[in-house]
Amino acid sequence: MYATSINGTLTLAGFAPAGKLSHAYCGLLPVLALLVATPGWSQSALIFRGSHPSLNMQMAASSAEPAADTPASAHYRFLTIGPVDAQNVYAEGIDNAGLVTGFYEDASSNYHGFVWHDGVFKTVDYPGAANTFLYGVNNLGVAIGFYGAGYFQGANNAVTYSVPTGTWTALPDVPNQPENFGYGINDAGVALGSALGVPWIWDPTTLSYYFLNVPGADPYSTFPVGLNDKGQVVGYSAGASYTQNGFVEEGGVYTSTDVPGAANTLLLGINNRGTIVGTWGNAAGTYQGFLTSGGQFVNVNYPGQAVTGIDGINDRGDLCGYYSASSSGPNKAFIAIAQ
Repeated sequence: MYATSINGTLTLAGFAPAGKLSHAYCGLLPVLALLVATPGWSQSALIFRGSHPSLNMQMAASSAEPAADTPASAHYRFLTIGPVDAQNVYAEGIDNAGLVTGFYEDASSNYHGFVWHDGVFKTVDYPGAANTFLYGVNNLGVAIGFYGAGYFQGANNAVTYSVPTGTWTALPDVPNQPENFGYGINDAGVALGSALGVPWIWDPTTLSYYFLNVPGADPYSTFPVGLNDKGQVVGYSAGASYTQNGFVEEGGVYTSTDVPGAANTLLLGINNRGTIVGTWGNAAGTYQGFLTSGGQFVNVNYPGQAVTGIDGINDRGDLCGYYSASSSGPNKAFIAIAQ
């Protein structure tokens, strides 16, 4: 992990110029970037349809059962949130007060950020932006995301949004990178994201970006998505075979963390107790949500649905994410309140 000042010119050794990237952000997004998606979230090249840089569909065969099955879901009360007429809705972050942040797709395939709390849903768009995406939120009610043309459609800028004050704050551009996506933020304002697959951590005290270097990851294929107040970072990266593997980073030490037997593992959130949530996929194209703590992996799925993705968790253990009745969508956002 190394740092660069926002005033410096950044040259990333080992990374090709952005113009030479071959991102396929269709249901098989890790031919560079990846968006938690099944064939149902498929998209044409350079068109965003999922919630995160995605699962690759060419997965290695797996014979092991990755996690305990869905009885754990009985310990949650599930609630669907979001506009009923939206094409796709994704809940990405949840804080200790139950404030939920995310984004949805409208009938014109434009994306809008939203906040939800105590049954009240509010659309939140960056002024003048064609698309707004909100991801994680901290316990001060500050969310992180990005605005702009949309994934791989042109310039995008990482930004934070304070729910209590309604104010936006732009993060500095990563030098030489035209697209910058914000994914996670903790209570100290430390943020993380990805500049076209270049993984970064933003330190607001030093006004510097720190860049992660996950062992074995291909260039432009690492996505840090969640972090807690202890500085523990979770995310996922793709290797030479485009298989996604989860990782935990703390103090410059990387630990590979995959659901046993899964073809793909995406770690997407972590709370201050160290409980991690995410999504895994098997060789048959089945995608499920899970949580892990102390080396134990447990599936948690929206009851009666074919697809579940868990994107956020608070310190109480409440969850947020999305589900779908079939691999063809549409995707709906949910929260799961621990009982």
